[in-house]
Amino acid sequence: MAAVEEPSAKRQKIEEKPEDSAEDVSNGKEEEVEKKKPSGIPLICGSMNWDLMGREKSRVNTKPRKVEPAWTPQIISALSEVRVTDIIAGPCAAHSFFITDKGKLFGLGRNESGQLGLGNTIRQDGAIEIPFFVDKKVIGAAVGRGHSIVLTEEDGAYGMGENDMGQLGIGTNVGKGATVTTPKPVQLQQKVKNAACGFDFTLFVTSKGFLYSAGSSESGQLGINDNGEYIEGRKLFYTAHAVPTRVHSFFTKDPRTKEVTRVPNVLIRYVSAGQHHCLAISENDELYTWGFNGHGRLGHRTTENELIPMRVLHFRPGDKNSSVKIAKCSYGGCFAVNNLGNLYCWGQNQINRLECPYPIPVEDLYGWNVNDIGPGKNHHVVAADFSSIAFGKATTGELGMGHTVKSSSRPDKMHGVDGLKMIQCGAGAAHTLLLAADDDDESKEILKKLDVNDD
Repeated sequence: MAAVEEPSAKRQKIEEKPEDSAEDVSNGKEEEVEKKKPSGIPLICGSMNWDLMGREKSRVNTKPRKVEPAWTPQIISALSEVRVTDIIAGPCAAHSFFITDKGKLFGLGRNESGQLGLGNTIRQDGAIEIPFFVDKKVIGAAVGRGHSIVLTEEDGAYGMGENDMGQLGIGTNVGKGATVTTPKPVQLQQKVKNAACGFDFTLFVTSKGFLYSAGSSESGQLGINDNGEYIEGRKLFYTAHAVPTRVHSFFTKDPRTKEVTRVPNVLIRYVSAGQHHCLAISENDELYTWGFNGHGRLGHRTTENELIPMRVLHFRPGDKNSSVKIAKCSYGGCFAVNNLGNLYCWGQNQINRLECPYPIPVEDLYGWNVNDIGPGKNHHVVAADFSSIAFGKATTGELGMGHTVKSSSRPDKMHGVDGLKMIQCGAGAAHTLLLAADDDDESKEILKKLDVNDD
């Protein structure tokens, strides 16, 4: 029986009309080929005890590592000779991936459910190339608690790891303890351009802008207007969706009258997932959220779960002061950056210990131009101008501020990387990833002074 974090009363479902979906307006056009991505040097800080992250003892029969955390950002030795274009971390995950400019995939971290796709359940303490994808061009990836999705140029998306709720979208092998250690193809006939993994569910965005979901719908996180509840005997269960289901409808709600109106012809360009909640950015730059709404993490000024994507009205497309450029889910909330580079947050996000059910600006970062955000569970990282900034709770160096700093409720600079432009940043369970640009002499000199992680 699936656990319910903060159950809310059942509500009447909103009527959907999938026949009026955006499928007719897409004209089947594929998205144009992306421009060449910038590449850089990946850095890591935080815990390297992958099996013990967030736990008192390991759940596997292997001996846990006892190694000193990386208290400040370090260069990953195994990746120092390749050009990395993407770092993949997630607020639910104790494993991570790296994609190179040649489309190769490297991974490290926890692997007890086969989430690294190595065909085994052996933990990887250092970055290793994933052999299954050697002959494929990897264009994206996503990581959840114990599962992963990898996107390829040639033949679509693959899933590996936990599959007890059908979160891999492979159509089979659902049930308690179900795992997949060798990548299997996701049951989608269209090319997938973006994906996001939550605790036990996955979101897929196709090249046509259509949104699909798979896995547990316990809190409405699949966006299909159903939380999948059913009773068997005297126990409450939730339906597992092993084949990706199309999310047909998107809505907006009047804040005064509470009247709900369907938004027609919505095409999606980006998705992100937290523990049991989601967000999506449309091709028209509208921001939608849905799923579990504890602590107001959906940004709708309520704490009521949403079973379908509902627009966040604070952000208005076309308005340079309030249009959304970047948005991502943390474990218990959301962050967004507007076109002016200002950072907003809502839900439970460890900023000055505030919880807010609607977007509020992060005042400590006024004046900074935020380039990327890496929301985690208990800590978060921000790439702004030529500084890397972190905040939240930390005991194993994931803030990158040295061994004397255990937590910081206010954003502060990470040590040793000031002056480096970060292409991307990411936060996983008890660890932080950064992708540093090294295209000038000053950046190269700063990188030379960093320690090297040899695991």
